[in-house]
Amino acid sequence: MSVLRTLVTYAAIAVVTVLGAEVVLRAWSWAPSDTVSGDSLGVARYDHSPAGAGDLVPGQDGHWVVWFHRPYHVETNSLGLRHTEEPSATAFRILAIGDSQTFGPYLVNEDTWPGWAENQLRLAHGSGERVQVFNAGISGYSIRDQLAYMREKGVAFAPKLVVLAVFENDLPDLRKPHGQRPQRPPAATADGWRWLQRNSALAHLAAEVRTYVQRKAAQVDIRRGEGEVRAPPRPADDHAALAAAYAGHFRELAVLLRQNGIALATVFIPAAQHLESEEPSAMEPLIRSLAAETGTPHLDLTPAFRARAQAPARLYLLQRRPGGGHAGNAHLSREGQAEVGTAVAAWLLAQGMVPR
Repeated sequence: MSVLRTLVTYAAIAVVTVLGAEVVLRAWSWAPSDTVSGDSLGVARYDHSPAGAGDLVPGQDGHWVVWFHRPYHVETNSLGLRHTEEPSATAFRILAIGDSQTFGPYLVNEDTWPGWAENQLRLAHGSGERVQVFNAGISGYSIRDQLAYMREKGVAFAPKLVVLAVFENDLPDLRKPHGQRPQRPPAATADGWRWLQRNSALAHLAAEVRTYVQRKAAQVDIRRGEGEVRAPPRPADDHAALAAAYAGHFRELAVLLRQNGIALATVFIPAAQHLESEEPSAMEPLIRSLAAETGTPHLDLTPAFRARAQAPARLYLLQRRPGGGHAGNAHLSREGQAEVGTAVAAWLLAQGMVPR
């Protein structure tokens, strides 16, 4: 009996401590997130979704603030894809995969390149029902993550065509440990955890701390933004190892899609530093070679970007420095996303990969 009494005492102390912390936090500065954030997700909006056809949390209609300077509106459908529409059984379904340059940070849905491509294809068809382009891009994803995503979710989504957008950092991103991304609670407990975050000051604080730690690990400063974070220097033989790893994952992706009757196309988006200099890309020759090897149509957007006047300052979130070079954020601007989406749509039509 004394053991039971001791356990009950400790349990009561724990409950009182939790309730006391909840009261203190509510008295300090807190209100249910529904009243302060404009939607009901709180910081859970940034998490990874284990369910659905996309890796974003489904049903979003609110603002992301990963940088105070550039908050932006994100909407996801019921499947966790960055699109306001649900998939149509009759439309030609395209799935866009890639990293943050596909996801489109600091821009609304329709200003991402998948949004622009869909709009251009619909204009070409004179119909808003024949083509859908779903954005499955996730910031920080590498070819390893994209392959895992297609195996776990993308193939089951049954797209007619997958467009893989490739960027210069796709090789150094392979240095990251696999699975280094935010994780949601298991699907069975997700709804309960969301409810707690909305209605408990203690759970809300725990979620805020977790998000803070994740951003620190990703070198993201919510006040100052991502800055110009460069991959750490590596030995000269690192490139060969990364290229071999990338090639292996890409070949697996090509085989996976071919076995499931899904077409694949690749698009290379150049980095700003390659537009006004002769500095060669390490990524484009590799993806071009792999595309040729696997019979995958490939579009290199470097010539189109270089043809634009003041391309770095217009196509990216960059500004020219008085002393030379550029400062700012290397993600695509609205104009840059439009350039990609318009070019991709025209190319897909010209190649006959999308029905006219």
